[in-house]
Amino acid sequence: MRVVALVSGGKDSCYNMLQCVAAGHDIVALANLQPENKDELDSYMYQTVGHQGVQLYAEAMDLPLFRQSTHGVAVQQGQVYTPTAEDEVEDLYQLLRTVKEEVDIDAVAVGAIMSDYQRIRVENVCNRLGLVPLAYLWRRNQEELLQEMIDCEISAIVIKVAALGLNPTKHLGITLADLQPHIIQMKEKYGLNVCGEGGEFETFTLDCPLFNKTIIIDEWETVIHSNDAIAPVGYLNFKNFHLVQKDSVDLELSMRDRLLGIPVKTWRDLISDLDEDVTEKKLIGRGEGDEDSIDEGSSIAEDKPEVAAAAVASEAEATPDPTSANVSPSNPDAPALRNSIPCGDPLQVQWETSPLPDAPTAASNDSGWTWFGGIVGQGDDAVLAMKEALQKLFKLVEEQALEMSDLVSVSLYVRNMAQYSEMNGEYIKVLAHANPPVRACVEAPLPAEAPVLLEALAFRPRPPSAPGADGAAPGPAKFTMHVQSVSHWAPANIGPYSQAVRVGDIMYVAGQIPLVPGTMQLVSGGARKQCRLALRHVGRIVRAVDANTQLRDVVQGICYVTHPSYIPEARREWEKRTNNAIVDYVVVPHLPRGALLEWHIWAHQHNNRFEYEETGCCIGDFRVSIRRRWNYENNVSAVVCYVSSVGTGSLLTGLESGDGQTQSSNETTPALTPQPPEEMSDEHLSEVICYTLAKLLRKADAATVCNIRFFYKVGVAPNPERINSVLAHAEGFNIVHSIIPVCQLHNAHTFLSICGVRHK
Repeated sequence: MRVVALVSGGKDSCYNMLQCVAAGHDIVALANLQPENKDELDSYMYQTVGHQGVQLYAEAMDLPLFRQSTHGVAVQQGQVYTPTAEDEVEDLYQLLRTVKEEVDIDAVAVGAIMSDYQRIRVENVCNRLGLVPLAYLWRRNQEELLQEMIDCEISAIVIKVAALGLNPTKHLGITLADLQPHIIQMKEKYGLNVCGEGGEFETFTLDCPLFNKTIIIDEWETVIHSNDAIAPVGYLNFKNFHLVQKDSVDLELSMRDRLLGIPVKTWRDLISDLDEDVTEKKLIGRGEGDEDSIDEGSSIAEDKPEVAAAAVASEAEATPDPTSANVSPSNPDAPALRNSIPCGDPLQVQWETSPLPDAPTAASNDSGWTWFGGIVGQGDDAVLAMKEALQKLFKLVEEQALEMSDLVSVSLYVRNMAQYSEMNGEYIKVLAHANPPVRACVEAPLPAEAPVLLEALAFRPRPPSAPGADGAAPGPAKFTMHVQSVSHWAPANIGPYSQAVRVGDIMYVAGQIPLVPGTMQLVSGGARKQCRLALRHVGRIVRAVDANTQLRDVVQGICYVTHPSYIPEARREWEKRTNNAIVDYVVVPHLPRGALLEWHIWAHQHNNRFEYEETGCCIGDFRVSIRRRWNYENNVSAVVCYVSSVGTGSLLTGLESGDGQTQSSNETTPALTPQPPEEMSDEHLSEVICYTLAKLLRKADAATVCNIRFFYKVGVAPNPERINSVLAHAEGFNIVHSIIPVCQLHNAHTFLSICGVRHK
């Protein structure tokens, strides 16, 4: 992509330019906001100290520089930014609009590392101008990042200090490399941010591999802004400077060629650091496998900047699964097979032919949570079906006296993932507001006349005067993380969904597939590598939302896979990292981008204090096995119930054995085609449902709202109309449910899986 780089003169914006070039992008212009009639502004958004030297940046790189004055006034300081007159963000908008009018650009490079405030506002401006934000330093480990900058020959001096442990009389004008040991010491002693992300210090870059010339500061003055005895504040004001031509630079070389031999870390480096020998104990102790990545043998099918640009510029247009042969004569619209499956026999998809009950329901609890389920989009046209499903959701939301902006999570099941892009167009029309809900989207073997199934969750704090509120204070606020910048942290969510939404102690995370963040392309190398990368995304997201929440705080999750042979690997990778969650494994025909698996989880900050139990019983000729988690207060509970035929043998056989070991392929293959169980009667199905709800509601009021997902194996389990009919006669319960057809469940013998949750 053609990139304009936002530059302040500091090390971060400079190193982000190197990252952009290493990623294959072209820096075609520079942009800077300068203070008006001041040396330095107390701005929330911009570094302005050292602005006198920014003009030399353009000359040193032989690039056009666009500048605009700013007063540095932050009119709107909340989590969400909307265009506001006189706000300093509008100065950035005017600047980038001018650049776009005069130069052909696709993206904006921004050196943000940890500032959500800055990132959110840059993303807002980029969205309004149709530009892609590139923030390759986002949430990188600061000690590693500082060392990388030094190793990559970023020659920068400290030009402002404002922190305990730094003194203007000692440290101004010192090079970053010389000051690094002291910075590390101050981090250990006072908690200093190593890259100065807390405003502790600011820098000015004199030279880097992209410069044709070196900047020489001939004269400066030291300005003491605050002579505080503990943390004095001071900065340098440049008076005279000049440029010197670099003898070592071949002006005929492109910027990318100049980086040859420079150890700039790329996406390959940042997904190659997983140690295969790391023990399960260490992974569990680390809590989330947050630094896990993929083996060095990993590769991306396409490694071209234009491919990444196409991926970012539009919302993840679906492609056929490159390692799956999930085709069925009954689905003429199924994507064509591109490659052979490396995991044994192709998955044979049996598509549902029975009608899917269209029974939209909603129920709220007195804490402000509202569940929506059973929303079906009907008709032959998938796009119109999506529109219909969203209209039904909108109506339910209105009936509950809510707004679409109150939605926390949406789960979307579609019949044909190849039509995802068109269906997503309808979704955007309804849910394109700031901080949208998280979302998971999978293909399911839905009947032809019902190509869309939707469920959702919303939250709005009950006012103290509301029925059931008992005069209590309003509930917790909703916090949303919606990172739209391309980075090396986790996949950018360019579309109308966020990475995570937290309400109080509860966090919902969007479905995570194994996209390499820096390229927005799938990592290749099989289910193990894809699983590790997707789990790394989950761990990083929950930790970014709340530093006290980690992967081990996941209460319940669903791992969607496109072939049953991926389940043992996914289960093993999960259990290396945490044993605290109850996870269901569900086989579906396709996932977005042709991913082999997708993780969809929700977490609780205090999950490590939850109780856990496994129970089971036999109902008729069927085995029922339940895993349950609940907290001490008993206001949060989750269950996963498996139903299998007693005649097919133990529940923990086949693909998922009790010791977590995988059978060999010649042992597993026969288990993929077990004898079908006897048909379950309505009476037995009712007993299963009541038994599951009794566990979920144990020691809770029977009127408590429960959200239930029924995943059923097509052609083996009771059809959806029967399940819905039995549920309709389950008196005394307050249930919101969805009935979802799938190809297979956690092993070949299970034909029904019930995932339930209740929480306040």
